[in-house]
Amino acid sequence: MLAIDFTVVAAIFRKDIRTYLANPTGYVFLTLFIGVTAAAAFLQDGFFSRNLADFALLNKAMPAILMFFVPAITMTAWSDERRWGTDELLLTLPVRDGEVIFGKYLGALGMYTVALGFSLAHVVVLVSLGSPDAGLMLSTYLGYWLIGGLFVAIGLLGSMFTPNPTVGFILGALGCASLVVAGSEPWAGGILGTMTLGLLAALVWLVVRGELRGVGVAGSAGAVLAIVLWLVGARLPGDGSQGFDFAYQFGRLGVAEHFASFGEGVIRLGDLFYFVGGTALVLYLCGFLLGRRHW
Repeated sequence: MLAIDFTVVAAIFRKDIRTYLANPTGYVFLTLFIGVTAAAAFLQDGFFSRNLADFALLNKAMPAILMFFVPAITMTAWSDERRWGTDELLLTLPVRDGEVIFGKYLGALGMYTVALGFSLAHVVVLVSLGSPDAGLMLSTYLGYWLIGGLFVAIGLLGSMFTPNPTVGFILGALGCASLVVAGSEPWAGGILGTMTLGLLAALVWLVVRGELRGVGVAGSAGAVLAIVLWLVGARLPGDGSQGFDFAYQFGRLGVAEHFASFGEGVIRLGDLFYFVGGTALVLYLCGFLLGRRHW
């Protein structure tokens, strides 16, 4: 039975979170994140004209903001390990790939959570201006956290491909942008749908050819389940009001549509499936790529 040693996970998490917080770049990130989100929330003309104490304007901009800021956290997660050769140490230690991936994911997610915690200052501003609904604030921040969790996984995947942090940032930003744009442009939905189905076919093909055995087969089964959860979260194949439009239906995999309910104070099971399944799928891909480096 495959078990995760959380002592190892915690050690990697502490190492990475210390690296983020000991670097001046981390504090620059925190300052910029708070400043940009504050501008998106309060410095738009519509905020005062609406006369409502909520984050409706920030909600529209948040996915686009995060698709740049989250890859800035993750761009050095693997690239620095490769550049300094410490990844070889991780690969030779008696630890499992899943423990390494999970620890590094929690480290980057921890840094994002810290940034999100500092942004609670925006809630204080709302309280000083009006009477925001506590449940709405809670669900909105849960949505922010779930988007960030998915984008952290994508950023880690992008960082694994290169020892160059800048290239890692670009790859992570492109991956996040695909989910941000998918809900607004039909061509983006078509590309995302093709990539998702191609990944599913590739996993099945690897299992059929016998290139994955034991844990690999179990992991692939988990990845297929993650894809199913992702698709269920997107409410495929539609509401029955029209035929199956490939680009439109896979465009519903965009993060904006699944975050919208959180911004309205509603937590839907399908949207939770979307974020949890998508994150699990990307982390599995990270583990698969790391496992290939052992061969």
